[in-house]
Amino acid sequence: MMWDPFWSGTALDRGLPLYHDWRFVLDWLYYLTSIPMTPIWTIYGWIAPSIPKTPYLPGFYTVSLFQGLEQKSVELSGSMPWLRQLVDTPFFRQVMIGYVDTLIPVAMIIYRLIEPLPNLLFNFIRNIVWTIFIELSFTKRKEATYKTALSKRAADLMKLNVEYKTLSNENSQLAVSVVTDELTKVYNKRFFIEKMTYEFKLAKEKKKIIAISMLDIDHFKKLNDTYGHLFGDKVLQAVAQVAKNNTPKDCFCCRFGGEEFAIIMPEKKLEEAQRIVSEVHRSLPLLRFEDDPNLRTSASFGLCYVNFASPEAQEIENFSALLKFADDELYRAKLNGRNRVETKIIDI
Repeated sequence: MMWDPFWSGTALDRGLPLYHDWRFVLDWLYYLTSIPMTPIWTIYGWIAPSIPKTPYLPGFYTVSLFQGLEQKSVELSGSMPWLRQLVDTPFFRQVMIGYVDTLIPVAMIIYRLIEPLPNLLFNFIRNIVWTIFIELSFTKRKEATYKTALSKRAADLMKLNVEYKTLSNENSQLAVSVVTDELTKVYNKRFFIEKMTYEFKLAKEKKKIIAISMLDIDHFKKLNDTYGHLFGDKVLQAVAQVAKNNTPKDCFCCRFGGEEFAIIMPEKKLEEAQRIVSEVHRSLPLLRFEDDPNLRTSASFGLCYVNFASPEAQEIENFSALLKFADDELYRAKLNGRNRVETKIIDI
């Protein structure tokens, strides 16, 4: 009786659950795992050479093996009496049955363990080929694409940064030009009004001090009539430069209009404000002009100093009042002979 429950008949036609191209590998694996079965196949070839053998597990004919041995021992009882005695020995039967019964599951376990090796080997080789011949080329192309994109982005960012700096500089220049007098390069009247409005409100609310000085170039109309307006512009520029150079960074020199200039001095004590105005007043006659080296320039100054901690200062409603105080002092300086400084003080 043959024991072949799975691979017989139509089951064998279905083949193993692997690629058919790997059958030669499976045959080799089978023979490798069935080396211990060599004695069994030897006996098969001797007692039953007509029995077909398949190289695939578990096609073992264990029952027919012992039946064939018994029949063979009877046939050879005359020439090989020892064979009959051996087959009839209980020890032999126990050993052979144990050998076959034990070897079959062991061989099947070994076979099942190494059965996936072809597929694993195929996948391993495929992954290596993919990595070497495909992935590397993809990676190189991706790296080249990334490098190109990064280089382009870096160039775009650099260009954008240059454009931003240029635009920022232009905006800064535009902002300066909006509040700068074009001729004299000091702050213009628009800036003067905005700054005075802010500083007046701050000084009054915080009860701080503030000083403002108005200056007017002496005999400027006569100078224009004598030397012309182009020379008059040179005088305006020179006077503005002197006033600007003697104005601290926390103060503001402005062109109020025509030949008039103003200096806003927030939080400057009376002595500091007087010193600033005095330096401008002293420096103007030192100016020299190529058109007439003998020409001397002077200006009249009106200075207004206010301490908003005083009740009188708190009654001042807006900065126009401060401007009028400074302008009145300027007018008084002109009446008193020009080229001088007159001061109004509102303090505690």
